[in-house]
Amino acid sequence: MTIPPPPPPATAARSALVPAAAPRRRLRTAGTWALSAALVVATWGLTQVQKPEDAPYETFVSATIVGETATARNLSVTVTRIRAGRAVSDGGRWHAEGTWLVVDFDAAAVQDQFGALLQVTNLRLGGRTYSATERGETAADMVLITGVPRHGSIAFELPEGALKGTATLEFAPTYTTVADGVVEVTVDLDSLPLQNEVELDPERWAR
Repeated sequence: MTIPPPPPPATAARSALVPAAAPRRRLRTAGTWALSAALVVATWGLTQVQKPEDAPYETFVSATIVGETATARNLSVTVTRIRAGRAVSDGGRWHAEGTWLVVDFDAAAVQDQFGALLQVTNLRLGGRTYSATERGETAADMVLITGVPRHGSIAFELPEGALKGTATLEFAPTYTTVADGVVEVTVDLDSLPLQNEVELDPERWAR
C-alpha cells in the first residue's frame, strides 16, 4: 500500500487555522454591530436633550402678584391696585361706560432710560389678549426713568360678564419681547368689587 506524503508545512498550518478564523470573524461582526447600536442610541439621546434652535431667543418672564415688585431686564413694575367699574374717566374730559378693569402701577427702567417706554400693557383672559385703551389720559406708553418709578393707571375695556376667573397682566418695554424680559402679574378677578365708576390716577412720580 502506498502511503501519501504528508502535506507541506504551510498547508497544514493553514488547515489548522481555518476552524478558529470563523469564530473570530463572528466576534468582530458582533462587536461592530454592538458599537453601531451604541452610537445610534447615543445620537438619539443627544437629539432628545438638545434644545431647539430658538431656545436662546425665548421670552424671559418674571412672574409676580399685586403689591409685589418684579424686574425683567430693563423694566421694574409694581401693580399697586386693581379696580373694576361700570364706567371709567380720567378726571377730565374723557368718560366711557362699559365693563372696565383699571390697573394702578409704578414702573421704572433698570439699565437704560434712553428711549425707554412702557410699550406693552396687555391683559390675558379666557384665551384672549386685550390691550390697554389709548383713550383718555392713561399711563400707556409711559416714559421709563432709570431707578425712579413713575405712577399711573391703565384701563382695559372688557366684554360684559368677563370680570371673573384669573387673568394675567403683561408689561414689557418693547413690542418685540423675543429674547427680552416681560413682567406678568396674576389677578383674581372674582375678588374685585364692581364700582359704578373708576377714575384713573394721574401720571406722577411714585410715592
